[in-house]
Amino acid sequence: MNISVVTRGGLVGLVFGLVCLTGCPAPQGGAGASSGGGAVADRGASPQPGAPARTATAKAEDVAAAQKLLDGLGANAKHTLLPGDVLTEIVIQDGSLLTAEDIGLFGKLADLETLQIYNFRELNDEMASQLAGLNNLRSLALTNSVVNDPTVEMIAKSFPKLTDLDLSSNTNLTNSVLKVICELGRLQRLTLVQNRFNDLGTSHLSKLQNLQFLDLRGNMEAGDMTMQVIAALPKLAALKHRSTAVSDFGMEYLAGSKTLESLLMHDFAVTGQAGEHLAKLEKLTQLEVFRCQGFSSDGLLAIKGMKLSRLTLRDLPAIDDMGMEVFTELPELKRLYLHELASVSDTGLQNLQSLKSLEVLDIWTVPQMTDAAVEVIAALPNLRELSIRSTDVTDAAVDKLLAMPNLQSLTFKENGNVTAEGLKKLAGKKWSKLDVGETETGQTASP
Repeated sequence: MNISVVTRGGLVGLVFGLVCLTGCPAPQGGAGASSGGGAVADRGASPQPGAPARTATAKAEDVAAAQKLLDGLGANAKHTLLPGDVLTEIVIQDGSLLTAEDIGLFGKLADLETLQIYNFRELNDEMASQLAGLNNLRSLALTNSVVNDPTVEMIAKSFPKLTDLDLSSNTNLTNSVLKVICELGRLQRLTLVQNRFNDLGTSHLSKLQNLQFLDLRGNMEAGDMTMQVIAALPKLAALKHRSTAVSDFGMEYLAGSKTLESLLMHDFAVTGQAGEHLAKLEKLTQLEVFRCQGFSSDGLLAIKGMKLSRLTLRDLPAIDDMGMEVFTELPELKRLYLHELASVSDTGLQNLQSLKSLEVLDIWTVPQMTDAAVEVIAALPNLRELSIRSTDVTDAAVDKLLAMPNLQSLTFKENGNVTAEGLKKLAGKKWSKLDVGETETGQTASP
């Protein structure tokens, strides 16, 4: 297995293997980050074993025209065509090249079960109305457009089978339209990022008794009362929310959830008391706390003993070395992301030694971290993926990293005290992935 090392002089080496783990939202290039890239069309997907062969409902010429259009979009588009020319899925990541005629064509593809069109800013109510005949839709995304409430009313009336709906960044939608959305009682996933919904609108979420995933990030006025409604949803397993209107009271409401397994809390106006409420979420296994300025070390210590498998702490100025003691009692933690923690030093990072089950560690912009912390990390027996960026480590850390027997993937860059020679030395080991960024000399490290 060769190594791909990026230098200012160019990219050298062939990558025969790539470990690519999907993690929580993180700065590009870190451990567990998605590789990105465009979606790939699946033109010959087989039906489930034992399933009867399907007969296309859409006209052959419409299916052929749609295929030609989607092929022209390249990696920006994905579609699934089953035997018999049954077109069941269209996903377009950037709809900026689409036209009203294209939407009309999609509206003729009666076999579609998934239609996801992201970032089509020109999409309006008149265009969207052409989709009303797609009564087999289970998954629909229409984002970053200029549609208004009538489009949502059409969706609720025309697509009763929907289980997955994404209407993010449609800022023309009014607060009252949430009542219409919540008439879709089969919804299991609802994504409403960067809309303008508040507590009054989100009160209708209580009708979604089958909801399992909810993303409300950027609805900045959806606060404590929203959390009270969410906590009562009987099947909700995952919540993502960004709002400065959520306080400790909102977290106290959320603590009543009996089903929540994954939580992203972003920009919440909480204090250390929020940790006590988090500790009551008995099923929580994944937690991200991002830019909650008042969330302190006391709050972090309150989650000791939780059965977390993944934890992200990002941009938390009130978290210091004392808070790092939480790692002494998180025995099931497998993935840890420590980002933008200016008050954490080697003293706190010594507590990483307790994380014997840790497999993925991503440290970014922890400026007080030095080689002493790397020595602790190097002793973690199950670590297989590591990212260290923007720290105060030096070349002395390199030998410790090379001696880690189970480490397969390493990102080691933007550490100002590490020399080009130190980075070059890392290429002496076979990795599934090695990213050392740019070197000052332009030299390329090779195995």
